[in-house]
Amino acid sequence: MEKNWREIITNLNLTKEERIQASFHLENAGDDESVRIMGKALFSEPSPIVRHEIAFSLGESCNPKLASKYLMKAIEEDENIFVRHEAILALATLGKKEFIPFIKKYINSPELEIAESAEIALQRLEQT
Repeated sequence: MEKNWREIITNLNLTKEERIQASFHLENAGDDESVRIMGKALFSEPSPIVRHEIAFSLGESCNPKLASKYLMKAIEEDENIFVRHEAILALATLGKKEFIPFIKKYINSPELEIAESAEIALQRLEQT
């Protein structure tokens, strides 16, 4: 029987590992509905580690138009530095130069991890 990854990713009764694996499967699907489900999970998931992995998966989803909205919101609003760090790198992984002005806002962040993530993200985008 095929697992329903769209339900698993938001089911807090399941383990963190199961929710992370669901994000990887949804990343591979990459369709709009899968990206929307990951975006919903990014903002409803209590675990920063799982949110970090969801941000990674959004970057790998090959759906820049939709995934970027969730990643930008996470960069601006998530309270966890590692989630914001991953969201910045994931935004660059989507490969659109139009994200450069947004990422540049973080290059002088007082949080070293955020500033360095922005630096790396800009380097990634310059190579695309």
